[in-house]
Amino acid sequence: MSFLGLIGCSVAIALGGFLRGFLGFGAALLMVPILSNILTPAVGLVIMYLVEVPTVLYLMPPALKKGEVKVVLPMILALLFTIPIGFYFVVSLEPEIIKIFISVMVILMVALLASGWKPKGVINIWTMIMGGGFSGLVNGAAGVGGPPFVTVLMARNDDAEVTRSNIIITMGCMSLLTTLTQFVYGMMTFNLLIVSTFAFPIYIGFTWLGAKYFNQSGSGYFRKAALLMLILIALITIVINI
Repeated sequence: MSFLGLIGCSVAIALGGFLRGFLGFGAALLMVPILSNILTPAVGLVIMYLVEVPTVLYLMPPALKKGEVKVVLPMILALLFTIPIGFYFVVSLEPEIIKIFISVMVILMVALLASGWKPKGVINIWTMIMGGGFSGLVNGAAGVGGPPFVTVLMARNDDAEVTRSNIIITMGCMSLLTTLTQFVYGMMTFNLLIVSTFAFPIYIGFTWLGAKYFNQSGSGYFRKAALLMLILIALITIVINI
C-alpha cells in the first residue's frame, strides 16, 4: 500500500468511527466503499469487522440487560443463515463487480435511512425474519447490512433505550457472525489481524469523539450531511469502476 493509500484508509477508519459514535451505526456505509477501493473488497470487509469486534464486546453487556433478546432472536437466526450466502459472491465474483455492487447497496441503504420509511402494519416474527435475512445477504455481499434491520426495529416504536439496546445486540451478533464467516472462507490472515490491531485505537478513539459530539449538539444537520457524503462516495466509486 502507498503512503497516500495508508492515509486514505486511516481517514476512512477515523470518520467511520466518528459516525458509529454519533449515529450509533453506519460506520460500514462509509468505511467499506473507501477501503474496498484502496485495497480490495474482501480485505476491506475483513478490516471493517475486525475493528468492530472490540467495540461489540464493550457495548454488548449493557445492551443485553436493557434489550429484548427474545424479540431480536428471529433476526439473529436469519442473519446466521444468510450472511454466508452473501459472502459467496464476495469470494466468487470479480473485485470490480463487487465494488460497484457495494456502491449501489450503499446508495440504497443510505436512501432507506434518509427516507424515514417504516414497515406498515404489525411488526410480527415474519417481518423480523425478513428484515434479518435481507440484512444478512446485504452484509455478507457488501458489508452494509445494518439499515434493513435497524428500520424494522425502529418501526416497533419501543422505548428509545430498548430500541437502541436491541439494535446493539443485533448489530453485535451480525458483526461477530460476519467475522466468523470471513474466517471460515479463509479471508482472514495474520497480516490483516496486525493491521486491525493498529487501526482499532483510531476507530475507538473517534467513536468516543462522535458520542461526545452527539451529547453536546443536535443531530439534525450532521445526519443529513453524513448521508449526503456517503451517497457522494458511493457515486464516485461507481463512476471509477464503470
